Amino acid sequence: MTSTTPQSGAGTDALGSARLPRGRRTVAAVIAATLLLIVAGLVAWQAILVQAGRGTYGFSGSAVADRLRQTSWNDPGVTVTAVLIAALGAWLLALGVLPAPRRYTQLREAHTEVVTGISKKNLCRALDSAAERVDGVSSAHTRLRRRTAMTTLTSPLGNPAGLTQSAQAAITQRLQQLDPLDPLTARVRLRSKRRR
Repeated sequence: MTSTTPQSGAGTDALGSARLPRGRRTVAAVIAATLLLIVAGLVAWQAILVQAGRGTYGFSGSAVADRLRQTSWNDPGVTVTAVLIAALGAWLLALGVLPAPRRYTQLREAHTEVVTGISKKNLCRALDSAAERVDGVSSAHTRLRRRTAMTTLTSPLGNPAGLTQSAQAAITQRLQQLDPLDPLTARVRLRSKRRR
């Protein structure tokens, strides 16, 4: 879990309470920076060669222009290249425009100046632990999906009466103790593991 005091740049919700910041767009930034660095380095290198009185190395503008003039718009290479470039551009644009997912689930605090969050992995572990304390549950695995915590139980007892209800009650109680700012609904399903 993480706990911080809100900074001036921290986000706020509709009620004015501070919220945990969203994650960073590291992947998009690294890809864009790498592509720009490669292009800038290539251009700078070719410019230095021309200024030094030497011909460009491994690149001929006239040869490229001739090749492009001879290539038809119906050429499969043109279509594949265009699709790849368009897909990469759309992906980078989506990464830049859409808000980054939150790295932590924010928990409600009595004091508005304190912001506390728990990672999704640790939240799933807490819910798994709550379910595994129920008699008859040998293991539990939780996945978070939007506003739902979906827990899959494994039991060697087959399908004993009330097992899923007991596990769901235990998970709901743990969620109430943690008190996420965006409420989660507990859903439980049983995957029986019969003895042979």
